[in-house]
Amino acid sequence: MNIPSLNNFLLGTHYIGVEHFTLNNEDKISLLLVEKKKEGLVITKKDRVNYTGKISEKWDNKLPFFLTINTNQVIQKEVSSTDASDEKLLHKAFPNTNWEDFYFEIWRLKTKSIIAIARKSYLLEIVTNYESQKITIAGISLGICSIADIIDYTDESVLQTNHQLISNQEQEQIISANLQDSVITYNINSLQIENRQLLAFSGILRLIMNGTVNTGSIITHSGELYDDYNQKTFFVKGLKIAVGALLVVLVLNFIFFTHYYKLAQETSETLLVNKSSIEDVNKIKQRIVVKEEKVKNLVGKTTSQSSLIINEIANKVPASILLTELTFNPLVKKIKPEEPIITQEKTITISGTTIANGAFTNWIESIEKLNWVEKVLITHFGKNDTNETVFSIKLTLK
Repeated sequence: MNIPSLNNFLLGTHYIGVEHFTLNNEDKISLLLVEKKKEGLVITKKDRVNYTGKISEKWDNKLPFFLTINTNQVIQKEVSSTDASDEKLLHKAFPNTNWEDFYFEIWRLKTKSIIAIARKSYLLEIVTNYESQKITIAGISLGICSIADIIDYTDESVLQTNHQLISNQEQEQIISANLQDSVITYNINSLQIENRQLLAFSGILRLIMNGTVNTGSIITHSGELYDDYNQKTFFVKGLKIAVGALLVVLVLNFIFFTHYYKLAQETSETLLVNKSSIEDVNKIKQRIVVKEEKVKNLVGKTTSQSSLIINEIANKVPASILLTELTFNPLVKKIKPEEPIITQEKTITISGTTIANGAFTNWIESIEKLNWVEKVLITHFGKNDTNETVFSIKLTLK
């Protein structure tokens, strides 16, 4: 299921559909701009012109484009089968075809299938031409197959495109040529669509829904183009949001800085007025300095003693033992705010691994013989998850 808000963010609310078709041996394009509003889809611009290889600048190249290729370079066939296997339908319609050179799309009806194919090189040429104009293609469809995405939204038995008639009656031929270049307006789910933009609108609807009932290699390729467009849009829009957020942070920082700077000035003025308070503060500082010196002396003595003990233990560690942790006067419990820090006085805890049990035993015995050691307690000895022998011991000092 797609997330609507994410789709709106990446695709936006404006979409352009383009149909490439051949009429009277001339390549033409039909364009349609659709806007998505709260009340539904709204057509804001449409056109049909000769294709000269360039899209007019009045069409915003930053919007997502959906291409429908329906020229004489696209071959379309009807097959009296709806087999679930694309390969079987392709073989029936176009036997002995090298599909590495072609894209195909299959529209399955109730009893028939419409298969449209086009050379990959031909589609690549068109897409490359659009990219040279800085237009990003977000989806592609072949022939009249995109009609499958709107056929259920109309009661018309026959739909007319720019040069074709599409029948909804499967006992008849589905696709036939249309020699009359007339303008017909269809009601597609309460939206008035001219036949000249019918396929362009079908492509836009597929783009918005990000899905289709059709299958084929062009559907897979179209999905890749859709993902590429979203990634590109996400990067561009994400960068703009990041820059905007940075500017907001800088503005807020300036506001807070100004506010606290004023407070600091007011505090400085208060301190200048209350000189007597400053003298009291200096006296308190002197007392704190004296106490800090006493604490430093005490810590220094403790550090010297602990260093001597740790050095003596380290000198006795055999090569077969690897120490991983040594704690001097460990905590009785975890440190918590508003609670005193309590440690186990005259205690050392040691953890590590050993690969020789005999050497470990001898090491323990050597530690027990030290003058400043009252007793040694093995609190853990065994294998861990990686089959290493781990141990923990607790030394009580005299």
